Formats: sequence, C-alpha cells, structure tokens
Amino acid sequence: MTRAQLANYGIFLAFALVVIGMMIASPAFRAPENLIAIGRQVAVLGIASFAMTFVILAGEIDLSVGAVASAAGVVTAMALAAGFGPWAILIGVGVGAGFGLMNGLLTVYAAVPSFIATLVSFFIAQGVALTLTGGRTILFDADWFRDLFATGSVFGLRSAFLWLLFAFLALWWLLSRTRFGGHVYAIGGSQPSSRMLGLAVDRIKILIFTMAGALMGLVGMILISRIGNARSDGAVGLEFDAIAAVVIGGTALGGGTGSLVRSLIGVMLIGVLNNGLAILNVDFNAQQVIKGVLVIAVVLLDRWARGLKGASA
Repeated sequence: MTRAQLANYGIFLAFALVVIGMMIASPAFRAPENLIAIGRQVAVLGIASFAMTFVILAGEIDLSVGAVASAAGVVTAMALAAGFGPWAILIGVGVGAGFGLMNGLLTVYAAVPSFIATLVSFFIAQGVALTLTGGRTILFDADWFRDLFATGSVFGLRSAFLWLLFAFLALWWLLSRTRFGGHVYAIGGSQPSSRMLGLAVDRIKILIFTMAGALMGLVGMILISRIGNARSDGAVGLEFDAIAAVVIGGTALGGGTGSLVRSLIGVMLIGVLNNGLAILNVDFNAQQVIKGVLVIAVVLLDRWARGLKGASA
C-alpha cells in the first residue's frame, strides 16, 4: 500500500482490523445482538463527533460539548417532570443552542480563543447543571419521550440509532452539497483568504458553534432517554472521545481538511473498542490508555502517510 493509499484508506483498514481482532478474541462480540447494541451505544458519541467535525473544520475547538449536553439533559428532564410535555424538547435544544451561541460570540466578537471560550462554557454549563440538580438524579416519567429518542424502534432499528443516521445524512448534505459547507472548508483552510473572498467568516463561525450547541441538546435528550434519568455529569468527558473520533478520522486540527464519513468511521472504531474491551473485561483505566495510544498512533501514521512535517492532517 502506497503512502497516498494509506492516507486515504488507512482509517478504514484500521477499523476492519480492530473488528476482525475483536471477533476472534470474543465470540460474544460477534453476536448479532451485541453488534446492534454497538449501533445504539455510538449514537451519543456519533452526533457529538459530527458537531465537533464542523467546529474543527472551521479551525476551532469545542471543549464544552459534554457539559452542555449534561446541562441540556438536566433542564429537559426537569421540564418533563414539571409537565411541559413536548415543549421540553424545544427547551433542551434551546439550552444547547444558547451555550453554542455564547461560544461563538466569545470567539468571534470578544476574540477569545475557542479553547478558552469553550472551556469557560464547560465550567458554566457544569455549574448550572450542579446547581439545578443539587447533586441529585433527576427522574422523569415520559415513556413517549424515551421511545422517541432512545428505546423505540422502526423496522427493528432503535430510535437512538435512527437519530444518529438522520443527523449524519442531514449534516453530510450540509457539508458536502451546499455552499455553506464549502465556506466551512474555506474558512478552516485560510481565514484571511476567506475574508478577502467576501465570505461572512464571523457569521458562519457563530452559526457553526450554535449548531454544535443545538446538537448537544439532542445528545442530552438521547442520553437521558437511554438511562431514564438525568445527572449533572451525565455526558462530562464526551468531548474527549468526540475529539479523538474526529482526529482518528483524519480531520486536520488546524481546519480545512476532513469529512463526516471519516469521522463516522472514527466513531465506530471507538465504539467497537469500548464495547470489545468491556466484553473482554479490560480495566477501564487501561481502556483509556489504549484509546490514547490509538489516537497518537493514528495521528503519527497520518502525518507520515501524507508526508507532512507541520501540523497534523
């Protein structure tokens, strides 16, 4: 396999090898019900990674996604418990979008680096969730809500997986088939050039962050639907797996290069690892080490395959 082929298809080869390895190591892994379970399990990570792909493609980063999803889930659960019904869905998405808008405004108009701006949002969102819950688990009784976002099924496919599929198709179309998607790539490639071409760089970045926040509202609802309650730390840490999936998929941390298809493969790779290592009873801390080694190995391999000496691609 040449360098060019490795750069283009290495992630797909790595995914295939991991799947084959897990199937050989554990008969339980290759059971049909377990493979279906993996599809359900990666829904939360997948949607978060799609949002992260847009942000990173534009040359930014978002460290707030886990805390924002947790806060949105808490607020949604409280709204359901208070009898708001379907309005709770709009409230949850609105909470996520509000944090995303704050990230965008801080990054664009206050000129705060997105690393710092989203870290601030992380702490604020976590503080909001902790204050609202008082450290307690928020229970709600809404079977229709759980069916809609996680436990229901259509043609044998769980709702959570269907949301993942819908989000992927909609965002893939937006990124690959619209001018907006082309502008995202252009901004990540070179902001000065994009401004010279007359692109609305600031507005597009704010839209990207707001969209990412709204998607975190959806993630929060899927998460609380799966477990039937909401906690202040329900999705904290999700941002690291999301960044890992996007990087493993080959999206350049400097922006301008990447795709949702490759991010999806990165998500599935992490999902297979999480599931397989758990089945093999590998210690959780060891799992984190394995994922960390995988990320750096893929990044180094990608740099070698592309012949780059600068930033990761």
